[in-house]
Amino acid sequence: MPRVIYNPVAGPKIFSKIDRIRVLLSERGIPFEIVETSGPGEAVLLARESAYADAETVIAVGGDGTINEAANGLAGSRTRLVVIPHGTGNAFAQEVGLPKSVEGCLNLLDEGKTIEILLARAEERYFVLLASAGFDAEVLERMGHRQKNVLGIGAYVLSGMRHLLRSQPTLWMEFPDRERMEAQAVIVCRGKKYGGGVTMAPDGNLEGNALQVVALRKTGRWAIFRFAINALLGKHASSSAVEIREAQSVLVRSRIPSAAQVDGDYLSPLPVRFEMTDVKLRIVVPSSYGAALPVTPASRPDNGEER
Repeated sequence: MPRVIYNPVAGPKIFSKIDRIRVLLSERGIPFEIVETSGPGEAVLLARESAYADAETVIAVGGDGTINEAANGLAGSRTRLVVIPHGTGNAFAQEVGLPKSVEGCLNLLDEGKTIEILLARAEERYFVLLASAGFDAEVLERMGHRQKNVLGIGAYVLSGMRHLLRSQPTLWMEFPDRERMEAQAVIVCRGKKYGGGVTMAPDGNLEGNALQVVALRKTGRWAIFRFAINALLGKHASSSAVEIREAQSVLVRSRIPSAAQVDGDYLSPLPVRFEMTDVKLRIVVPSSYGAALPVTPASRPDNGEER
């Protein structure tokens, strides 16, 4: 029996979307269950319950943070995840090309394809699409649901402009070969998208087996401002101030207190280690997703035991 998990504070009109889901699933004539989360972390527990019960499908309704929690609950299980986006950034929806309608997303139950992706981890928390340290994580730490619900993507812009007036901590990255590198901001990507239509890591691949570490090497608030503008214009990857590196892990520290985030939710203060894992998540995407991507070892069928 599919379990629908939704975040009641994900944004306006969430309840009308849930009503629509209820009608459409009822028309299919299959039993289902709809449960709402009551606070941070509960979607992890609700999804994990479904995995322990060997449920075939969990349907997550909400933003990237809700998707992240559901993924953490389903990590390593055979239960597949279907996403109906209802958030501010909706980076995952952009990454895989999810339909914009509830009907389109639910049609993926029959018409989509199930892929297995390797999850990355920040300390003890898995993430699906991206994580970061420094400026944008600090902005997220200071934003509330009300701001995002009222202003949408504008909440990020407003909070970001305010935060630019603060002192910006310098970060230090350490790679597995012990190489150390100074940076002003670090974004760790599995896929290409960042949210708001921005392609952050052009070579990102959810079905691959590596992180794309995007580092702003130039320091200072104006460097952050120029990086943000260039990212919106799709020009940051060619900037001499930006380095993009493929890696299996990276440890990020800061000289003064700073923060980390995963999939759009505040995680913790630094230091934080971001790393690939061999833990898999089964997720339903449009059949057209990945058609032009090369097959990597991580995306080939695995006939062995579940990791």
